[in-house]
Amino acid sequence: MRTAVCKPLVEVMAAQLRRTLIDFIQECIPTYQAAELLLFFAAHQDGEFSAEEIVAAMRPVLITVPAVREYASLFVDKGLIGQSQGRYRHAPMTEDLRRRIGELADAYNEKPVTLIRAIHRIADGNARSLADSFNQKEGLRRGEPS
Repeated sequence: MRTAVCKPLVEVMAAQLRRTLIDFIQECIPTYQAAELLLFFAAHQDGEFSAEEIVAAMRPVLITVPAVREYASLFVDKGLIGQSQGRYRHAPMTEDLRRRIGELADAYNEKPVTLIRAIHRIADGNARSLADSFNQKEGLRRGEPS
């Protein structure tokens, strides 16, 4: 589970993007490249693809086979896509997830700079929260007050 982004940051982003999309990004979209991959599946709803086929089909977007596999694994775990015998397909498990993917597509097409900034800010906020948590745990191990 990803950590919560600080409240003021969320409020600033919420003025530009829907809160449901911000929550979706925080939960399911670790990078802009991951967003592009998820939108690839949304744009090819009838296809099933291997990681290698996705890399070739997404050109000129640069994404590696290991990155496709990592993001696809996350998306499968979150119920966004399906996977069978090493092939991936668009298969949101719920209508709500389908709507969130639609919101992501709308932001990608209508507010790409805002979307890029939001994804980076959320990822940066999560990284800072993780580092702060780690530092606090290390301090407790050394007997320092929290």
